[in-house]
Order: sequence, then C-alpha cells, then structure tokens
Amino acid sequence: MEILAIVLGCIAFLGCGVHSQSCANITMDSCTIPEGKIITSVTSPTPDNCQQFCQIYKSCHTWVFRTIIDNTENCDLLAMNIEELLGQCQEVGSYRTVSFEDCIDPTSVSHCEGFSQGGCSFTGEILETLPGVVDRQTCALSAELRNAEYWMYNVETDDCVLYGINNFDRTCNTVRGPKNENGGNGNC
Repeated sequence: MEILAIVLGCIAFLGCGVHSQSCANITMDSCTIPEGKIITSVTSPTPDNCQQFCQIYKSCHTWVFRTIIDNTENCDLLAMNIEELLGQCQEVGSYRTVSFEDCIDPTSVSHCEGFSQGGCSFTGEILETLPGVVDRQTCALSAELRNAEYWMYNVETDDCVLYGINNFDRTCNTVRGPKNENGGNGNC
C-alpha cells in the first residue's frame, strides 16, 4: 500500500518525468457528484490513506483524493462506482495506447482499472481540435488515426483535442480509485 501512495504521488503530483501507460492515467474532469453520493469528506495525507478511509465504509465504492489546500478536507468517499462517476463528468481522456473502455470496466483485467486522475492541465503540441465528434470512442479512434499521444473529449461541446508527443505533459491534482485495488498490484 505504501508503494501505491508513492507511485500515485509521484505520477500525479510531481510529474516524475514518466508517462505511465496504465489505467491510472485516464482523465475524468469537470465531474459533478450528485447530492447524497458523498458519504463523507476527510483530511488525508496521501491517496493510499484516502483509500484506507474508503475501506472503513461499507457503502464506499470510490475515493477521490486532491492535493491539500489550506488543510481542508481533501478526500471524498463516494457511494458510487467508476462507471456511475463517469456519467457525471464532462471531460474524459487517455493515452492513445490505453483502452479507456477497459479502464472503466470492473470486469476487465486491465492494469489499474477503476483508477483515474482529474484536475489536469495539459501542455504541449495540439495536433488537432476536432469539433462535432459524437462520443469518446470516436475521439479515441481519432487519436489512433492521427497517432496522437493523448486525447481529451468534451461531452458537452463534442470537441476532441489530440495532443502530440512533442513536449506533451500534464499535471493533475486529483486521483480517484476503487475501494480495493482491483488488480492494481500496488503499482498504480
């Protein structure tokens, strides 16, 4: 569990100069949590600790950890799973080589399924901004066709942004995960 905290902290908050090609690096942003779905919020020092709080509650299925700002509560424990949460998010994205669909499928054996990041800012070359893309699957296909490093799809505007590998980087301040590691093997 300590390795999980170190790796997630390194990748999500410090950048570490590596881009892990696992489900832990899919992005879900602009998510609205429905009323009654937050069990409680606590102050937590690490993603691992936030996950441990989730394990205390029978109704907790997903935890959301944000970097601490002014010692506020930064760990939300949710009574909803990753698929339910996805339906509340306006922006989603992934590395081209990672199957977003496998990452949100609880029956998948993909590495780190159920984990995601949020609150991300992106830098680097934008290869294309495609308007009127019908869904995230088509945006992911567009990334394949353009050989993009990363894709982001906006559900509300139907825009698909494709990022190139040149100087691509992203910094995220939120990590989400399941109550249990579900195949993460401590390396998410």
